[in-house]
Amino acid sequence: MEDVQKTLAAITHEPGVYIYRNSDRVVIYVGKAVDLSRRVKQYFQRDDAVGEKTARLVSNIDAIETIPTTSEYDALLLEAKLIRQYMPKFNVISRDDKSPLYVVITLAEQLPRLLLVRKGEIAQYETNKKNAVYGPFQSGYALKSLLRQLRSIVPYCTQKERRGKPCFYTHLGLCGPCPGVIVRLTGKEKVEAIAEYRKHMLRLRALFEGRTSWLVREYEKEMRALADALQFEKAGIVKERLRYLSGISAYRYDPQVFLDQGAEDIYEEELEEFTGRFRKYYPTVSKITRIECFDISNLYGQQAVGSMTVLIHGRPEKSEYRKFRIKTVKGISDVAMMKEVLERRLKHTEWTYPDVIIVDGGKPQVEAAREVFIQHGITIPFAGLAKREEELIIPQEGKFEILRLPLSGRAIKVMLRIRDEAHRFAITYHRKLRAKSFHDGMTDGAV
Repeated sequence: MEDVQKTLAAITHEPGVYIYRNSDRVVIYVGKAVDLSRRVKQYFQRDDAVGEKTARLVSNIDAIETIPTTSEYDALLLEAKLIRQYMPKFNVISRDDKSPLYVVITLAEQLPRLLLVRKGEIAQYETNKKNAVYGPFQSGYALKSLLRQLRSIVPYCTQKERRGKPCFYTHLGLCGPCPGVIVRLTGKEKVEAIAEYRKHMLRLRALFEGRTSWLVREYEKEMRALADALQFEKAGIVKERLRYLSGISAYRYDPQVFLDQGAEDIYEEELEEFTGRFRKYYPTVSKITRIECFDISNLYGQQAVGSMTVLIHGRPEKSEYRKFRIKTVKGISDVAMMKEVLERRLKHTEWTYPDVIIVDGGKPQVEAAREVFIQHGITIPFAGLAKREEELIIPQEGKFEILRLPLSGRAIKVMLRIRDEAHRFAITYHRKLRAKSFHDGMTDGAV
């Protein structure tokens, strides 16, 4: 247990997977966490803070291993892979005494289905090697949340009976072509519809295997082909799916990558690619270690706040995050609020200055940042990150240059990671102020 205590002290506050082994080095439990350090330490709280099953697990732990990932969903996929590999004793029964869930894509069928099945049902699907089986997934909630996201990227059908009518999700654009309609088609029209639907299911398989970069390239190619054929409405639909995909592709990797490389190497590769592209506009940038991102959150100007999030060597450094309660701006003006936050940040000379500053927003926010930096004599490279197109807006000699980072590349993952962290941190603080606005003299740690 002494070695376990040393391990607990060294675990980082990152998402990832933790592995417990017994004295015979046998894996007895695999779990995932948004914060590895916090989650693992919960197992070793005082005896009356854990249940009987957990206490029995803890008494068998002789060694702890952790595998950091770049996101919770990466951890979800990796957890399922490792549980399937090791079949640990304490993963067999979940909290509700039900076996974990598996995802099955029945590619052996002409019109494949996506099914969620329990362990006792999985054998009937595994016998046919054409079917794709993923899991087990310990958290049904996390899995279903993931499936809701994936449906906006790749439409698929969940109809139990296909009676010749389109399902409800067809009308929402989340299923199509619907197998419920395909079964009544004939001839060439049916053959083409089946091929289209199977293409979607193969793309869904790619997402469960972490091959998001491949799917990004597929969608980009499809969108260009539709635009060239003047089918702009269809091209717009693909573009919207690509936009949703860019959200998760900022994080998702093939689970095997974390076993082969480790998250640290992945972060470094992402940052190296970003540095190379950013250097085109700021040639003096030789190496990027620290990036700061600033975001604003308010509701019609009320309870306005700003956030500063930090990446160091490509990974979030939450101990360096800062929050600001807007003090001088009245009314609705995100640009003025951004100026206030940047000015207040620059006054803190005791904080390490970054190599790059990112402001969440477009040209107005970038112009506001430029004014602040000129006023303070600061020459830190900076840019704005526009939300909709995921573009970096970079000021260059009185004009603005647009840097579009490829969605299939690694550089964009750096920007989306820090932007999403800034947005999450700002909106969490904003909601806290709204919830506690009736308290006087509230102390919230803002600067």
